[in-house]
Amino acid sequence: SSTQFYTNKMCPYAQKVWIALETGSCPYEMTEISLYGPGGKPDWFLDLNPDGQVPVLTCYGGAKIYIDSEFILDKISEGIVEGGGALAAADDETEKKVEEWRHLIANRLNPVGKAAVQRGGKNVKELMGLLKELDGKVEGPYLCGDKVTTADCAAFPFLWRINDEYGPLTEEDHGCGNIRAWLDKCLDTPSFKKTVQGAWWWWW
Repeated sequence: SSTQFYTNKMCPYAQKVWIALETGSCPYEMTEISLYGPGGKPDWFLDLNPDGQVPVLTCYGGAKIYIDSEFILDKISEGIVEGGGALAAADDETEKKVEEWRHLIANRLNPVGKAAVQRGGKNVKELMGLLKELDGKVEGPYLCGDKVTTADCAAFPFLWRINDEYGPLTEEDHGCGNIRAWLDKCLDTPSFKKTVQGAWWWWW
């Protein structure tokens, strides 16, 4: 394949790109990078991304190098991967919803979720309140309607981890019936299911 995906399967940021590649039926070859093993990251990987972070996506035989998971999602959405489909929203209204979801995940859910774990669960109440708010924004069956968008790709790694740690999230216990249905739908969707790992990291 002319597209190479450099990742670590336990990393949520890399996972969202993996989901997008699978959803778009993009042809790619995967190389796993050991981020914390003895000897450090290989020099050839640092040449691709001097920060040493995954994911990295190279396209057109290495002529294009993309770093940063959110930026890579944008490029996949545009159809940058040879032989793959685009994940662009169907219309402007849906695109606005996608952008809102991605902003909420990056700027609200991730910081609050991180604080909940790092503080030993002391602000889980704040996290659950935010989840209940997000629950009201789920259109179903996916976050923005009938089709998978980059909003689903961006959200799933983090909401799945929160569900695994503090859940299962339910309508009865958390007021998260829509998120519950969405998670179940994603777990029944091959492009998401393929990326779920038995062992995983949080996101820092």
